[in-house]
Amino acid sequence: MTLKMNNIYYPSYKRWERVRAYEFFGCGKIVVPESQGDLYRKRYGDAVVTIPDHLDGSIPRKRNALLDLIKEEQEDGYGFIIDDDINRFKRKKENINLTGDEALEVMEKLYIMAKDIGATYGGFDYSQDCMKLKDMSPFSLTKPVYQLVLVNAQDNIRYDERFRINEDVEIWVQKMNSNRRMIRDNQYVAVAYGEDGASNSVIGYDKKEQQHYATMINKKWGLPIMRWNKTRFKFTMPIKGV
Repeated sequence: MTLKMNNIYYPSYKRWERVRAYEFFGCGKIVVPESQGDLYRKRYGDAVVTIPDHLDGSIPRKRNALLDLIKEEQEDGYGFIIDDDINRFKRKKENINLTGDEALEVMEKLYIMAKDIGATYGGFDYSQDCMKLKDMSPFSLTKPVYQLVLVNAQDNIRYDERFRINEDVEIWVQKMNSNRRMIRDNQYVAVAYGEDGASNSVIGYDKKEQQHYATMINKKWGLPIMRWNKTRFKFTMPIKGV
């Protein structure tokens, strides 16, 4: 039997021709601005949910609208927010791609574990490095997650709308500051179709802009949470877990 989950939400914008994540997982709701609703419905029908245009327009604003939707629709407050260009889900140890149904089973297990330990935030590794964090550290309780996240909206923590990008880093710090725990399954990685911020991205940004918002995060929290380390950003969680 094909597993269907009703707590999956895909924020999407101007991608009515193909929502890769929905096609991969085969269930969930595609959340789009009202003005684009009919264009999306031509291909995806009842899977499309619209929000007022004024609640769209930036990533954090739209994700806050999704938090409101999750809080309204999910009795326990948990929902997955998944970037609409995710099209692969990989188990790192064997370096194999899972089917959409297999990925849903892994996500359901993460959801159960999060509820069991009282975590209000979670997800999967973002590195495709098959040698990284697969055996010795199968789970992390303080590490960041991106692109495919499990969130509990009942704690009323919101995305900071001052951040055009890096909003996912900033809310990670908020969640850890509030709850002192999250859950990341390092054995799996969700893979997007296009490079974040590149030509396939609907927002687009460069390294200079990313560094600007990294500085904003560090100033807001008074700690060096996001730093450029010669070739990449390094993330440091100064808040100790439980």
